[in-house]
Amino acid sequence: MLRTKYYLTDAKASGPTALYAACYLEGERKKIYLPVLTVQPAQWDKDAQKYRRNFTGFSDANHLLKRLTEALEEAHLQIIAKGKVTTLADLKAVAARVTAGKQEAPAAGLWEAMDNWIESSKRDRATSTIKAYNTLRQHLLTFSKLRRLRLEFASLDVAFCEAFKTYLLKNVGLGNSSINNQVKNLKVFLGQTFEQGVHEYVHFKRFRKLEDEAPDVVYLTAAEKGRLFALQLDHIPYLEQTRDVFLFECETGLRFSDVLALKAEQVTKDYVLVTTQKTADLLKVPLSPLAQMILARYAGRADGRALPVKSNQKTNAHLKTLAKLARIDAPTTTRQRKGSERVATTCPKYDLVATHTARRTFITLALEGGMRPETVMRITGHKDFKMLHRYVKITDAVVQDEFAQYLERQAKPIMRVAG
Repeated sequence: MLRTKYYLTDAKASGPTALYAACYLEGERKKIYLPVLTVQPAQWDKDAQKYRRNFTGFSDANHLLKRLTEALEEAHLQIIAKGKVTTLADLKAVAARVTAGKQEAPAAGLWEAMDNWIESSKRDRATSTIKAYNTLRQHLLTFSKLRRLRLEFASLDVAFCEAFKTYLLKNVGLGNSSINNQVKNLKVFLGQTFEQGVHEYVHFKRFRKLEDEAPDVVYLTAAEKGRLFALQLDHIPYLEQTRDVFLFECETGLRFSDVLALKAEQVTKDYVLVTTQKTADLLKVPLSPLAQMILARYAGRADGRALPVKSNQKTNAHLKTLAKLARIDAPTTTRQRKGSERVATTCPKYDLVATHTARRTFITLALEGGMRPETVMRITGHKDFKMLHRYVKITDAVVQDEFAQYLERQAKPIMRVAG
């Protein structure tokens, strides 16, 4: 059975807003936007799932909703009766047929194309990439409402891109790096739909990114990593598990997404075999004694996973608590560009610790420990040293130690001559 509910696109709108249908297929929620069905928020009864009596033509409107619900259910039953799987495209086709003749073609064309693009990208893009595409969609929707724009492919020109970047900078508060990611994804969308013949406009080829610089990265020093390892967490299992997973990442340099997907059968005594989620590279990652110990601790899990990895959101929250417990609190300054300004922010280091900190920690400590960059790249999957170098942060302690060794080497010839 297909369960369908209706919601307002913007429940806080001051004017009419469109409905969308939320269809639940096999536990997954699919959205179908219905720009023809508009209503003032005060004229919509969300509990009863229908238009209120103060909406002109409420009876006909509610009848249309009923017909749409029945048509979606009937189409779903017919598809599964043929042994096939109902897709979002199937449901959208039904909605378009039931509401035929009332939808504004230009606006619907762009949004429908974007929804189709996001849906089709799920076949070969990482979950994080799909999340970024949805974020772009939401930014575009909010921007269009704020400026009262009806977005069409023809209107997404260079002037639009400049206005969109200003909105992201001034209204949303994003830094240049994040804004550039939005522009990049917008160009991907427009480029792919252009190649598919959905539109004929090539304005996107002249979109320009903002001036940017490599962001500051946060990593743990060897001493901080040691303090995290030394925490006694037997009485707090969920924090102990998060700590162990994080340390495993620090020992292997694997991304969080790859550790999340790691299965027991990928683990051998001395290494793990991983096809990375982000780049689909096959990596043979050696295991340190600590990494082996952590894997052994969680061996034999019923779900087949190698480690008890929680969601990225929960892990990041737990990591900040762990870093605070381990006294990883050195004042740490990060810098980013916002427009033409360089903005510096200083806070305790534990506020900046997140899942990706582990990968940065592995790379930095490996290079500080004398591992050749080529070897690190083989383990991490980086393609060139330029990409690797942005992670490297040499500690003050290492600078002092290496400078002392330099002075000692310089002094030896002088001392021999003096003797």
